[in-house]
Amino acid sequence: MKTVICLALLWGVTLTETPSKGSIPESEPGLSTETTPFTLVKQENDICIYTRWLPVDENRSARQVKVTFAVDAPASEALSVLLNDASFTSWMKGTSDYHRVHTVDPGNWYSYIQFSIPWPFNDQDCIIHYEIRNHSRTYTEILLNGEPDYLSAVNGVTRISHMEGAWKLVSAGPERTLVEYVIFSNQPSSFPRWITDPIIQNNMIKTMTAFRECVTQNL
Repeated sequence: MKTVICLALLWGVTLTETPSKGSIPESEPGLSTETTPFTLVKQENDICIYTRWLPVDENRSARQVKVTFAVDAPASEALSVLLNDASFTSWMKGTSDYHRVHTVDPGNWYSYIQFSIPWPFNDQDCIIHYEIRNHSRTYTEILLNGEPDYLSAVNGVTRISHMEGAWKLVSAGPERTLVEYVIFSNQPSSFPRWITDPIIQNNMIKTMTAFRECVTQNL
């Protein structure tokens, strides 16, 4: 369960087509197009959580999670929060450490994240490569890719082996931004969904609510 809880807080597979005005693209290069559509599984605080299953191999599929919501703020404010290393642990629930490891350029960097897991389980961590892509004047995407071998393992901390992710910010007006966050990991879980699903969904709602508040608090 610890793996599922942590991965639910990470950043998922990206959608990269240029959107129409006020919408978020639906195609996903690199993934099979013969997938089932997303299904809405929870809605709270004007935040929607969707899931769907993607094949990992001939014998196993893994679930992709998508979260969508709107923020009453310019896209630049939402991007500013995502770029603010110091604010990360205040809105990404369950994180005990976040720091930048290496900056390639202003739109390309690596960061270390550690998640605090209740005893008797080990804490977990990951290294994420971030890359900003400005697809248009109204659409910005932050791609994320797990790089588990980028740093040596930390003693007593379990390294998350795989994840892919992105944030997408689409301007829907001068003071409104559509936000989408999707996560996908092929790392298997040995715990049943009836245990993990409520935890994943509640953490998602809390994280995105805190993120939205962080974006709007300085307006």
